[in-house]
Amino acid sequence: MPLTTIATVSMPVVYDPDTNLTVMLGRIRDAAELGADLVVFPEQALQGYLTDTLSLDFENVRYQQQNAETAPNGPRVSALIEAAVEQSLHVVFGLTERDDRFADVLYNTVVLAGPDGYIGRYRKVHQPGDEKHVYHPGTGFPVFETGIGRIGMLICYDKCFPETTRALALQGAEILVMPTAWAYDDAAGAAEDDVRVDQYTLFGRVRALENQAWMVESNVVTPQGNLNYHGHSRIIDPNGVIRADTGPTEGIACVTVDVEDTILRARGIDYIGYHFLKDYVPVPATVGPYGAGTE
Repeated sequence: MPLTTIATVSMPVVYDPDTNLTVMLGRIRDAAELGADLVVFPEQALQGYLTDTLSLDFENVRYQQQNAETAPNGPRVSALIEAAVEQSLHVVFGLTERDDRFADVLYNTVVLAGPDGYIGRYRKVHQPGDEKHVYHPGTGFPVFETGIGRIGMLICYDKCFPETTRALALQGAEILVMPTAWAYDDAAGAAEDDVRVDQYTLFGRVRALENQAWMVESNVVTPQGNLNYHGHSRIIDPNGVIRADTGPTEGIACVTVDVEDTILRARGIDYIGYHFLKDYVPVPATVGPYGAGTE
């Protein structure tokens, strides 16, 4: 079966979309030189994430409104899509998207492009803190057929809910892609044993394992606004094993794998032959041990 090279980026993001675009275009070229078939960028890599979702900064909201772009036709969005075509690889990147019908409606969005151009987008469903006062939520979890496998996307807080990745896996997603802006709990301490780093690791590994699918996470690194992002962009295999990690610094993590074969092995051999999706039984919360039910 064909081998696929997956790359994920840890990068600092600033409140200047042209600067971010320049960095991203450079990283796409770097990924192409590594032979990557897929490269993933962080949540809102194009414009930068909100300063602080616990105390809404109206200047930052105004910045997001002024710099939002439509997808796939915004000028910087188009430049990234064109780069995917030029380098003949798949690119996933985050942005603040402006609705193409209602200029005041914004979404926290990721776009998927490939060697033939724009493929699709996903709009963040689960919104923490003040995100819900800035962005409209998405309405579903689409899966996209690509030349390297079926790709499903989610964004940051989405991965705290097991139903998100399960919805993608049940639609046949083989590669779960998660751009994020995940920060240290203690912005000043920035320690590797920080609780938020542990939670980030736990969520990512469990989501990969419980769906026996590949998980690709891309995170911001270094401080921005009131937050301090810890990097650790990662590629996690269908057994929940971290196969590549940028660590807490800027860079690219890369791994070459047989996506289909590793998934088949995970579901048929590696975990005692247990296939979690095949054996999955939906459990209503109103019956049996999960609710009042009847004896």
